[in-house]
Amino acid sequence: MSTRRANLRTTLAISLAAAATTWVATMSWRPFTEVPGRYLGPLAVIGLVVAATGALARWARVPRPLVVLLQVLTGGVVTSLSITGYPVPLGPGWVELDAALRGAVDSANQYAPPVPGDVPPVDPLLLAGGLGCFLLVDVLVSTLRRVSLAGLPLLTIYSVPVSVIGGELSGWVFVLTAAGFLLVLYLHESERVTRWGRALGDQHPLGFDVRTGRARRTAGAIGGVATALAVAVPLAVPTLDLRLVDFGAGPGGDDDITLTNPLADLKQDLVLGPDEPLLRLTTDDPDPSYLRTTALTSFNGETWSAGNRKVPEGNAADGALPPLQGVDPALGRRAYDYDVDVYETFKSDWLPTWTTSSRVQAVGDWRYDTETRDFIAADDDLDSAGLSYQMTGLELSYDATDMARAPAAGVSVPSTYTDVPADLPTEVRDLAVQVTREASTRYEKAVALQRWFRETGGFVYDTSADAGTSSGDLASFLSPEGRRGYCEQYAASMAVLARLVDIPARVAVGFLGPESVGRDTWEFSAHDLHAWPELFFAGSGWVRFEPTPAARTQGAPTWTRQDVQAPDPQVPDSSIGPAPRQADRAQEQRADATEEDQVDDAAADQDDRAWLLPVLGGGVGGGLLLALALVPRAVRTRRRDRRLSAGPEPAWDEVRDTALDLGLAWPYSRTPRQTGDWVAQHLGAPAGEHTAEPPPRGPSLAPDAVRALDRMVAALEVLRYSPRGADATGALRAEVETVTEALRDGAPRRARRLATWFPRSVLVRSTPATGSPGAGAGGARYGAVVDHVTS
Repeated sequence: MSTRRANLRTTLAISLAAAATTWVATMSWRPFTEVPGRYLGPLAVIGLVVAATGALARWARVPRPLVVLLQVLTGGVVTSLSITGYPVPLGPGWVELDAALRGAVDSANQYAPPVPGDVPPVDPLLLAGGLGCFLLVDVLVSTLRRVSLAGLPLLTIYSVPVSVIGGELSGWVFVLTAAGFLLVLYLHESERVTRWGRALGDQHPLGFDVRTGRARRTAGAIGGVATALAVAVPLAVPTLDLRLVDFGAGPGGDDDITLTNPLADLKQDLVLGPDEPLLRLTTDDPDPSYLRTTALTSFNGETWSAGNRKVPEGNAADGALPPLQGVDPALGRRAYDYDVDVYETFKSDWLPTWTTSSRVQAVGDWRYDTETRDFIAADDDLDSAGLSYQMTGLELSYDATDMARAPAAGVSVPSTYTDVPADLPTEVRDLAVQVTREASTRYEKAVALQRWFRETGGFVYDTSADAGTSSGDLASFLSPEGRRGYCEQYAASMAVLARLVDIPARVAVGFLGPESVGRDTWEFSAHDLHAWPELFFAGSGWVRFEPTPAARTQGAPTWTRQDVQAPDPQVPDSSIGPAPRQADRAQEQRADATEEDQVDDAAADQDDRAWLLPVLGGGVGGGLLLALALVPRAVRTRRRDRRLSAGPEPAWDEVRDTALDLGLAWPYSRTPRQTGDWVAQHLGAPAGEHTAEPPPRGPSLAPDAVRALDRMVAALEVLRYSPRGADATGALRAEVETVTEALRDGAPRRARRLATWFPRSVLVRSTPATGSPGAGAGGARYGAVVDHVTS
């Protein structure tokens, strides 16, 4: 009996050592994703199940083919559970698995490694590949007992990144993998010699210890040769160009959506090009001016670009659009219909639409970003030339008094809309304060800036002026010796100055005013191209302003010439001053330690019937799977209940862990308010019978959750940054429940199911991402039209 126990311990030790070594080798796959913990945690569980199943089956003397079959089944169950939330990929489980694999392949083909954490993850590919690696290594080490051959798949696993994406290999991963391989060799040689030779402690008559002598030398010799080959072979193997899963070039690569720069084209077509007709409108709108093609949202100190775009398949130009962002439903409005015919002379990857469009119907794969509401061609071969389409636009009844009384944007729009480069010239910052010093509200500051550009600042409209929107060009243009330029400089300059006085701003590029060519028919030409700023005011949404002097434009917008009926005291953003830009690194909650089940040695005495052994192994495996499925959920539920009764910090931790459970990459390097902006972009409305999959997301879909999130952010800022922060200990149960429910509503069904049964916040230690604060996923390529396009 003791010998059988010893055999089980030895078999289990070898299998676990092989699985651990394989898992360490898969750590070299970390460059494939920005969130490696998403695949490393589940892979550890998969490796444990494969090793334990194989060791128990071999100890029970199950035939080798059945051993492998049992490992495939149990490992497949855990893998399916990790990917889809279903233990068996049948029925809805198969649908989820197919969708997860398709999303993973699409992300792998579209993005350069590391794949961003806020797009469909490549984890399903890594988990499926990891399962295959565990099975292959275990078969070679424990089933076929050809340990030396296992070095080849281990070397392949370790070398995959350099073969697929190039770059350097991880030295510490290699050292740990090599050490694990030597350990497996030693355990195997020791077990083999003990089985055929003498037991531990018996000495050969000539004094040779069969347990530690030749076994160690043999293992050392084999391991040394294998390690040397592992160092030399990757240096000699050329980098392979594998296209089975093509990790895309990411921003700037050949696989990107290729676009031209709107501002560069504006200068070329408006100033240098012929005045060719570009498109025709038939509409009941008496004044179809300011037709927009795109919004530029990112300014890096050198140029304005369209920033990042999220254009999922569900955001197609096939009918009605979501409600306008930040617009009060009670705000007056009038709808106009438009039939658009684009001439062959106008080839654009952006579809001309209105900022306030409520419906767009166009042929082709045109998709819109919910935040910017502009349309981009998702197909490289698609453009606007020769296209005919229909749309409906809304004319909103803006009111100056309402905008003057509007509170701060809060989390209605991301804080990036008020970002400016840290090295912006001091004279530009001082000028923004000087021009708006007599204005008491954000709206009045915006009007003061517009008036300064159009009337009181001494600016002259001049298309012969040198183009430029960089920080240096901006300072030159705003200086008393400059102040000559065309719409590009005026729009870009006012947007920057508005951001400096805390008004969310972006630059719109499109058409100014068309020419009437018939009854209800209008025509835009190349010289109608124009740029203007759009500023955000809560309740009114994104509002057009016109800083370009009257020599080029019509009169200033009517809502900027209205009188404010009553003084508007500034509504503070929160009960304290601005939060300092420090990292939002919430304290991590340590998961409760889970004790390992001990092997019941007494059960082996009742193991005389061979047919009972597979049943016993299956029962143990099933119990292990059940425990793995139930324990994380129980731990997560207990942790949530405890946090709901605590203060702002535990409440914020609960929002963070909910996001992590849903597969989102938490932005650790942002302030609470910036993080709140990020959370708001992932909120969704309660799912209905006809809700799209994945569901639409954005702050406009969950206004109650946005308000609850604002209260949480304010409470957290008071706690962290205010002298009276120690008093901010009240529970935020209702706010947390509202925000986390909206987060779940904005997540796909598969993500919600995984969050329930396989919560990542319990199984994977969450650590703040390294890198410069504010860096977007995959990095931003400024100067291009789109920094990052995700679908």
